[in-house]
Amino acid sequence: MTATEPTLEARIRDRYGELPRSERKISDLIMDFPGQIASYSATELAELADASKAAVTRFSHRLGYGGFDAMRRAARDAQSAGSPLFLLSRDDQPRDFADQVARHLRQDADLLAQSLNGLDPTTYEASVTAISQARRLLIVGWRNSHYLAGYLRWQLIQARANVELMPAAGETLAEGFADLGAADVLVVLGYRRRVVAVSKVIDLAVAQGARVLYFTDAGAQATTAADWTVTCTIRGHDALDRYAGAMSLMHFYAMGVMRKMGAEGRGRLASIERAHEALHEFG
Repeated sequence: MTATEPTLEARIRDRYGELPRSERKISDLIMDFPGQIASYSATELAELADASKAAVTRFSHRLGYGGFDAMRRAARDAQSAGSPLFLLSRDDQPRDFADQVARHLRQDADLLAQSLNGLDPTTYEASVTAISQARRLLIVGWRNSHYLAGYLRWQLIQARANVELMPAAGETLAEGFADLGAADVLVVLGYRRRVVAVSKVIDLAVAQGARVLYFTDAGAQATTAADWTVTCTIRGHDALDRYAGAMSLMHFYAMGVMRKMGAEGRGRLASIERAHEALHEFG
C-alpha cells in the first residue's frame, strides 16, 4: 500500500452503504478491530462474521483488492506503519488491575533492556563526541518524536550551549538550516509513524556538510545518509507504541555528553545553578 492509496478502513467507510447484509456483517467485524484480519484466514473471518467464504472474497473485491490475501496484506502494512487503530486487539481487554500493572512493567522493562543492550559502543562514543564538539547542535522531531526531541534538548543545555529545537515557534525548518555547516550536528528523531520530512532534512543536512545522528525505531528502513543511526524498539503488545526505552536512551546520551564536556560542562551547570538562585526560581 502506498501513501496515496486509501486505507482498508477508509475503503469500508466509503462503500458501507452499498454492501449487502452478508458483507456488512464482515465489515462490522473488521471495523471493530481492523488489524485483526492480518492474522485470520478467509475461512476464519467468514466463521467469525457468520458469513460464507465466498462473501469474504466478494467483499475484498468490492473494496478494490485483488482478493482476501491482498486485503490482509493491507492490514499488515497498516500495522507495520504503526497505526494504533490497526494495532488494537480483541485479546487486549480489561483484566485484573494488578495484572495490568505487572504486564505494563514487564513490557517497559523489556524495551529498556533492548534499547541499551542493542546500542553499539563505537556509534555511541563517536556521536557523543560529535555532539560535545559541535559549534551548533540542532534537534528536530515530529509527532511523538517532537516531545522526545524537546526532552533531549532540555537535558543537553545543562552541559553545553547552542542547542536548538527546530523549528522554533513561528519559524520554518529552512530558516534553521540557513547557516548549518560542517562544524554542526543535526540530531533527527524519527520514530514511527514517520513523516516524509525525515529523509528530506537528513539529506539536506548532509548536503550542507553537517554530521547527522538519527534516532529511529527498529522497524525503520536503513538510511545511509546519516553518519550514525541508533535504533530503539518501541513496539510492545498494546495499540500505542511505548517510549520508555527511547526516553532512557535520550537520558543515557545526555549523561554521556555531560561526562564528555568535562570541566566546561560542569562550569555551565554551575552557572545555571547560580542563575536559579539569583532569580529565586524555585521555592
